[in-house]
Amino acid sequence: MFQLALLAILIATPITFTYFNIRCTNLSKDIASALNKTLNKRISSVLDLPENLPDAKSMHDLVTLVLSSRSLRSVAYFQNNHYIYSDRNASLHTPISSSLIERLKKDKLPLLYRKRSSLDQIDELHLVVKGKKGFYQLFINAPYMDDWLTNADGYLQSYVVTNSGNILINHKKNYLFHKSYHSTQFPFKVIVGVKPSQVLFSIASLSAFIFILCIFIILIINYIQTNNFSFKKDIDRAIKNNEFIPYYQPIVCNKTHQIIGAELLCRWLYRHAKLISPKQFITKVESNGQIKPITLQLLKQLSIDKPLIAHANKDFYVSINVTLSMLNDARFVDDVILLINQNPSLQQGLVFEMTERENTTNAFIKLDNIMQRFRRLGVRWALDDFGTGFSSLSSLKELNFDIIKIDKLFVNSADTDAVTSSILNNIASLGKELQCKLVAEGVETETQLNTLKSLLIDYTQGFYFSAPTSRCGFIAFKIKHNELIRKTMDKYAKRCVTLNYHNPSIDI
Repeated sequence: MFQLALLAILIATPITFTYFNIRCTNLSKDIASALNKTLNKRISSVLDLPENLPDAKSMHDLVTLVLSSRSLRSVAYFQNNHYIYSDRNASLHTPISSSLIERLKKDKLPLLYRKRSSLDQIDELHLVVKGKKGFYQLFINAPYMDDWLTNADGYLQSYVVTNSGNILINHKKNYLFHKSYHSTQFPFKVIVGVKPSQVLFSIASLSAFIFILCIFIILIINYIQTNNFSFKKDIDRAIKNNEFIPYYQPIVCNKTHQIIGAELLCRWLYRHAKLISPKQFITKVESNGQIKPITLQLLKQLSIDKPLIAHANKDFYVSINVTLSMLNDARFVDDVILLINQNPSLQQGLVFEMTERENTTNAFIKLDNIMQRFRRLGVRWALDDFGTGFSSLSSLKELNFDIIKIDKLFVNSADTDAVTSSILNNIASLGKELQCKLVAEGVETETQLNTLKSLLIDYTQGFYFSAPTSRCGFIAFKIKHNELIRKTMDKYAKRCVTLNYHNPSIDI
């Protein structure tokens, strides 16, 4: 046993050092590349700003630039050692600091340094670049950059210094060994290293793993099979027997009160006898990849159901949820495209809802290419649960969504919480600016509906109208709903009346 433990340590030690060496090298390059890309993007956006007192449009563009950024606190322009304007003031005549004057004399441009703000005592990164006549100065939130760098890797630690050795981002650490990477574009270098305690812990952990691996390998396999195999097997059986069925929840136009679409939601009709809520299985099938054949099965059923629930309405659409991991599977994408090409009913009025459970920030280019492939087939795109996940103004602009779905969190508290109501109003304004249709989810009361109508939200969806239901239930509801609208309009033509619905009423 002693010899086996010693052998495990001898194997684990060089593996650990090699591993950390490679990770430190790669991470330092990745961090430097990310910083270079971010700083270049910020510089290119400010170089388009005027070099004199800005007009109203230029000020609007500058304020929008600052507000749409998570890290940029402010932007200012100065000439002849005096500030001319900033995003907070269109006309300035204050001199720049003496320290900045000295830096401009001694250091090469661009300047990049850390300094504490005299206004609110928050550390800032100052980035100074040369314009045609004067200089642009960007003030970046240093604590935000510190947090970003701290979370850049779950195990390794890093910090960034200027070429002269002054701390730029994060705090200096004491490492057993480290790797550094100098930026070729900006005056900084990234240092990534490992503390002695981390190295010792890693060696000990790897040694223990090697020591016990052979002993417990069979137990681990049995444990995995016992806990996961039965569920996966049951799901595979359910897919084979077509037990996953579509349920449809109506989407209603706030202006005409007509049902203009539906969201397809998955239900598991267990052994064709018991209906199981998606809360009990969706997360698991998404994580193990079984959601892909389930989604294909639902789309096949939709190709049959859609002409029936649309009832010759060419503008009627049905949306279905997709995730980033699904779209990153080339085979799945090809299968969906083939299915759409084979079914004319899916070539019009089909919307894919991108869920926000995954961060799309680093996948813009690839995701945009996939979305364009589907757009050419007539598919439109919706951003689901807007405001609760990884969405931002930049992601909306980059990916060009057709529909924004407002999460029920904002809808439910819109009539009771002033802050939420204000956010909802901002989302409504944003949707109009981006020329996106807005769908409010989770509408349950007449008060919520009236609030959404006052904000000119296009469509609503929720239990106020109907819970998700089967194809037959949806058709029956649609007939009843349209008949109620027709009777009300016939009886009270050209008058402001109310349409009774589940006891509450809808203004027409």
